[in-house]
Amino acid sequence: MNIKNIFQRIQNIFKPQAELQDEVIVRFLRILEDVRAEEMPCDEMFARLDEFVEAEVQSHDAEKLMPLVREHLDMCHECDEEYEALLTVLENTK
Repeated sequence: MNIKNIFQRIQNIFKPQAELQDEVIVRFLRILEDVRAEEMPCDEMFARLDEFVEAEVQSHDAEKLMPLVREHLDMCHECDEEYEALLTVLENTK
């Protein structure tokens, strides 16, 4: 299933209409990209890191619960180092 089909299905749930145009989908994706780029600065990620690591250690699906934290960690080497250090400490204290 491609992105266009997903959007069309969502739109049809709320208000059946004609097929979405490609340009509408592209504009929407650009808006999402802009929002994601600004959504989680490092200081906000550090505020959520304890909760994320705690969920991971307790075998909860932290990536699904906090996808923006996982995404930030994948892109930011400094924050990922902090995450790895905290995870190591928690895993070794259990």
